[in-house]
Amino acid sequence: MNAAKMAALLGLATMASGCVSLSRSAAVDDLPADWRTQARISEVRLSRGELKVTDGFDGLFRQRVQAKLDGCAKGDRALRLEARLDRFDKANPAMTALVGGANVLRGKARLVDVRTGKVVGDYAIGKTIVGSRLAVIKMGEAEEQLSDAFGEELCAQAFPAAVATR
Repeated sequence: MNAAKMAALLGLATMASGCVSLSRSAAVDDLPADWRTQARISEVRLSRGELKVTDGFDGLFRQRVQAKLDGCAKGDRALRLEARLDRFDKANPAMTALVGGANVLRGKARLVDVRTGKVVGDYAIGKTIVGSRLAVIKMGEAEEQLSDAFGEELCAQAFPAAVATR
């Protein structure tokens, strides 16, 4: 499919639904198969640069990501998530109301065996959510939306069987 057709379809989907999300996540060093079924996330740690976020963002991020991971990683072997955010762009509400906008997340997720301290999984996490004028309110909840997206993307990458059976 050529670029013009893809852009037209993306535009139609955005107008019809209000939002379209694009995943840019990939495994850098995939979690071993036995960990996929036996692991749970016992702790979420966050590091980030100078991103434009609210004062309560770090706690909100940890809570929302943990909630998503609790739904897909239900084993007994404890892992710690070391999340790093490199990019966190929030759509401008005024521009979204007029022409649309995008919330963008880029970061890394490292899964560490709590018992040994060894990194057992490493993932590049990326999500872009494009919203039309119809989605101005939903797009305004960027911190919540992108925190949920980080957890969902990690679930899909590291624990795909659990995601498929939810």
